[in-house]
Amino acid sequence: MEVADIEGDHTTPKGLRHGFGVRMAMQTRNPRLIQKLLGHSNLETTTISMDLVGDEARAEVVGA
Repeated sequence: MEVADIEGDHTTPKGLRHGFGVRMAMQTRNPRLIQKLLGHSNLETTTISMDLVGDEARAEVVGA
């Protein structure tokens, strides 16, 4: 993390996993695929990452 100059919450295992989930949600809108890759037993847990991507996209559209 020091070499990549990454600090804060993103440097924890949870932060890295969450970042991966959000990145996957940006790449695909297939919640079942993301659920499988993250190992979530409950699809509702997966949709949290997908909802965040939706918020980010809405913020970009509103801000444009």
